[in-house]
Amino acid sequence: MELLPLLLLHPPISGYYARSKGHSFWFWFMMGLFLPIISNVILYFIKDKPLPIAVETAPLHEQKDKVIYRKPGFEYQLKNS
Repeated sequence: MELLPLLLLHPPISGYYARSKGHSFWFWFMMGLFLPIISNVILYFIKDKPLPIAVETAPLHEQKDKVIYRKPGFEYQLKNS
């Protein structure tokens, strides 16, 4: 009975960790519910999914900043001079 609170912490942790890597929160939440520790180990070894590159419609000489890669919490930009 003392382990129940600890086991209930794994699903949201798995979901949040998966979301930070670009994967589905709810799928990994359910995996964390049924395979509490194993899901976190699997998530540790899978690769990050990059989010799609933002495409600008304006010509390149009119763009000030262009986002070339976006990951949750990070943005890498190419600055035109």
